[in-house]
Amino acid sequence: MTPRPLPYRMLASVADITVGDPAQMLRILADVDPADPIVALDDARPRLDCAVRWVTTYVPDEQRTHVRTTPDADLLASLDEDRRASLALLAGRLEEQWSLEGLTSLVYGVPKIRLGLPMDTKPTPELKAAQREFFSLLYRLLVGRESGPRLPTLLLSLGPDRVRTLVGA
Repeated sequence: MTPRPLPYRMLASVADITVGDPAQMLRILADVDPADPIVALDDARPRLDCAVRWVTTYVPDEQRTHVRTTPDADLLASLDEDRRASLALLAGRLEEQWSLEGLTSLVYGVPKIRLGLPMDTKPTPELKAAQREFFSLLYRLLVGRESGPRLPTLLLSLGPDRVRTLVGA
């Protein structure tokens, strides 16, 4: 039985992003809930081990997450002022939102703020479209694809400095 059963999808994303590196996995999992951090990988085992085994055995390399090593200068140069402002808003609030829950609120909230909506606004078709566009931009800047692991987990794995570098902030 796993002492701290975390969502399997999140554990698989962490295993994928870190290529199974124990120190990196612990760093990320410790940030999931800062009020009650995981202090040892044993807290997430055996569920974590199953996720690592699944990723390394069944996910082909071309489907694995490969984080960019340098910013996409061409994409960043092509962005309009609105998209740049969205990225700056995200980058400026990373530290104050640095937990899985906080980053989830932030990535869904940036489009709300940019549309002048309160954070508790229920999704409308216009808001959902703005969120999808923002998520797609983040994925292209971070992993060079249109999609990837859940953004909050991906951001946690990268750390605020690397996120800021890759989004040009």
